[in-house]
Amino acid sequence: MSRATPSSPKSSKPPGSGCTVLFGMPFILAGLAIGWFLYFPALSSWWSARGWEEVPCWIEDADMKTSRGHKGGSTQKTEATFRYKYRGRTLHSDQVSFYGGSDNIGDFQQRVHAQIRTHEGQEKPFRCFVNPAAPEEAVLFRDLRWGLMLLLSVFPLVFPLVGFLISVSGLLDSRRAALAKKMEIQHPDEPWRWQAEWAGGTVQAYKNSLPSFLIAGGWILLVQGPLALAIIVSGTLFTEPLSALALLPTLLAWIPLSGAWNRLKGRLAFGRPSLWLKQQPVRPGHTLEGELRFDRVPSPREVIQARLRCQRTVTHRRGKNTSTETETLWEHTTTLSASEARREITGVALPLSVEIPRGLPCGVIGSATNPNANGVRHEWTLEITPSSGGKPAELPLPVFVTAEEAKLAEADPAHVKEVITPTTDQLVERLKFRGIHAEFDSEGIPTLIDSPPGQARAMAVFLILFGSAWFAIFIVLVKQDAPWIFRLVWGLSSPLILGMGLWTLIYGRRIEITPDELRITTRLASFYSWRETYAPRHIIGFTSDTNMRSGNQSYYRVIAETTFGKKRSLVGGITESITAETLAKRLDAWKKHGNDSGPP
Repeated sequence: MSRATPSSPKSSKPPGSGCTVLFGMPFILAGLAIGWFLYFPALSSWWSARGWEEVPCWIEDADMKTSRGHKGGSTQKTEATFRYKYRGRTLHSDQVSFYGGSDNIGDFQQRVHAQIRTHEGQEKPFRCFVNPAAPEEAVLFRDLRWGLMLLLSVFPLVFPLVGFLISVSGLLDSRRAALAKKMEIQHPDEPWRWQAEWAGGTVQAYKNSLPSFLIAGGWILLVQGPLALAIIVSGTLFTEPLSALALLPTLLAWIPLSGAWNRLKGRLAFGRPSLWLKQQPVRPGHTLEGELRFDRVPSPREVIQARLRCQRTVTHRRGKNTSTETETLWEHTTTLSASEARREITGVALPLSVEIPRGLPCGVIGSATNPNANGVRHEWTLEITPSSGGKPAELPLPVFVTAEEAKLAEADPAHVKEVITPTTDQLVERLKFRGIHAEFDSEGIPTLIDSPPGQARAMAVFLILFGSAWFAIFIVLVKQDAPWIFRLVWGLSSPLILGMGLWTLIYGRRIEITPDELRITTRLASFYSWRETYAPRHIIGFTSDTNMRSGNQSYYRVIAETTFGKKRSLVGGITESITAETLAKRLDAWKKHGNDSGPP
């Protein structure tokens, strides 16, 4: 048994992690500066100019200045001075449009210069638009440059969100680490009280980040909403159908808002749950006894699913870079009925009792070994999910053994391996959680493994929405003749993101297993499929490996190595290595039975 740190990884960072606040601030300030001085003023001016009066004007001077960059690119800016008469007064202005500075987005600068140049120094009048409330304000062109606005909107949209994420996460980590250090000093021999969620006598649920998701969704609507509305109101959709692409970034708000809704459903069902434990800490080989307490009264018809999990977190360090992998080693799911809850002044209480097998890895009390030396931690959590669905509430559990108990468990590794190996029912549930339908016979050998198209529908929708918005920006950049570096970055990344989303949505694989053969049917939605068939003697063996990684989660697959020199991926998207290994062993058992019963 590896000896994990007694505290949660969410509080294991040193107090110095608060310095990330300073690292995130430049992103926030840069994005807000571009929004405050460029993006929002241009949009606001366009909205107000819709009611300005059109009057004749005379162009006194017109010129287009070209600026060349260090890398050979050039930008243009049309400048002009003009006079106009409004309500008997002669006034002057030099505002050509609402978009200050020079740029090379499209041909706007060249086009407006060509129009006003023919009127320069002539008595032939042009036209301008005057603000009735402030006649000294006038502009020659009040066009909605949606391409330029879309490009500008990327900076106030992305930069503050990234900076906010970095700063807030750093600040929270710093506070948690400081509190953990304080609790460690106050209770040096009781590590089950060092974490913030354990400090108050009952185990509190982690905060579900609902405010962060609402802030992210609201910020996307705040930045992109005015531009989308301006495009619709101005009628640009009819004159320039390509402008519909600028509406796509607004749809990105669906991603965080849907996440907020999932968390809100759980909050509405039973508030923020807590767990009172009859005995602390919880020990493997004993019974977890306590009460789930809810500050909201759930419906008596509510069915609550409680999922107890032991997860292993491995941190890999390569030079200055670190990466983390998390996988489930053991789990137990029980169903509770809210009708059995006991009413209290602050809410309701529901009894909970779960037997925890002996030998499971956890934190060690009194270990002289550096708990982080091997980069391995074991975390215990309890997930509470209402029948209405939504994001489960997650409670960290204080599960510890003494150093003597840990040595006894280490002396019997075969028992530990047997305990963490998932049963057939657990295999079915774990695969179902990843959208995979599996069936097994009475001996535990798979008979069906179905990974339908759209197995990871949420991921596919996210990639398609994000890729569509990214592709819309790419089209605008090409249309507006933006610098080649922008077109290269967006041109390479947007089709890749879109392609991954579409492939995830339409790709599926069905494995049918009989005693005599293994049939693989690969499907692309419902319009195309192909089948491969293998007898047990055609299979050398089944193995598992990891082929994809997202954040701190690695995804595993099961592979069949054939006598034809090919390796066929049977099922993927599994989040636990032990699950993939167990499934591969079950398939090996099918191969062995098939070879034993086959022709000599």
